[in-house]
Amino acid sequence: MTGDLDAVSRAVDGYLRQLAAEVPGLSGGEGRAVLGPVAGRSREEDEEIELDRYSEDLLEHWLARFGADVEIHSEHSRRRVGGAGPAPLLITCDPFDGSGHFMRGLPAEWWSVLTVWRAGGGEPVPVMAGAVDINRGELYSASGSSATVESLHHGWTTEVRPSRARALSDESIIAAYLMSPGYVRQWTGRSGRMLALLESEHPRARLWTDGGACSYPWLARGLIQAYVMYGEPRTEIDPGLGFAAACSLGVFSVSEDGRLTDYRFEPGRSAERVPWLIAACTPELAAQIAGIIVGA
Repeated sequence: MTGDLDAVSRAVDGYLRQLAAEVPGLSGGEGRAVLGPVAGRSREEDEEIELDRYSEDLLEHWLARFGADVEIHSEHSRRRVGGAGPAPLLITCDPFDGSGHFMRGLPAEWWSVLTVWRAGGGEPVPVMAGAVDINRGELYSASGSSATVESLHHGWTTEVRPSRARALSDESIIAAYLMSPGYVRQWTGRSGRMLALLESEHPRARLWTDGGACSYPWLARGLIQAYVMYGEPRTEIDPGLGFAAACSLGVFSVSEDGRLTDYRFEPGRSAERVPWLIAACTPELAAQIAGIIVGA
């Protein structure tokens, strides 16, 4: 077994392509059965379904196929592939982001998102990221200081870049996850000042209400400028951090008075939440959003 990044990269690519090819062909109730709770969440918020388990098993299969020596930190489990003891590489993943939609029969926002980390010698360092937008047939990858998107339907590949917006404007698109009543209540209650400002000063700005781990590829591509959440599970953040690193995005834990602190992946804390999170294309935009929300 090997901790070689190339082996992991090839395994990730194969895994994402297979998932994109197979999931649209599922029919009826296939893959929708509930297997159990998700650590750190209520059943009303999220549950593990068969497709979650299948996706994670598939990732493990591809990693083993290429002889990878890696540890998987997912929303549902922690798995060691190819060895024992400390692994040279870690993977943070949301193996199937959008399971709540899938189990309800909604054919929208089905993703898989992951980041590969170099472990050992202190804090893990993100070295690459991958994601697949299953519904749109788009494959994202990031490493070094660049990111690309490939159309699986049309065969083109292009480099993507984030927005460099430093302030809210009529062109702003702010993402959140507002697909359940509890998140809507908390988000609108705490973001009232920002909503009022957007309505009065930037009425052409928009909210994208179906965020999560899939927000980070879209931030890298410049489709959205910021992602704002309260009580955000770490398992929705850690899989996307490779895109943040490659594209110089800011990911911040925010204090109640609006101070920004760089968010960091901490193995072993996956079931925890961040009380207030802002991920943004620039630190200046993140700081402006935080200041507006707290009334500074």
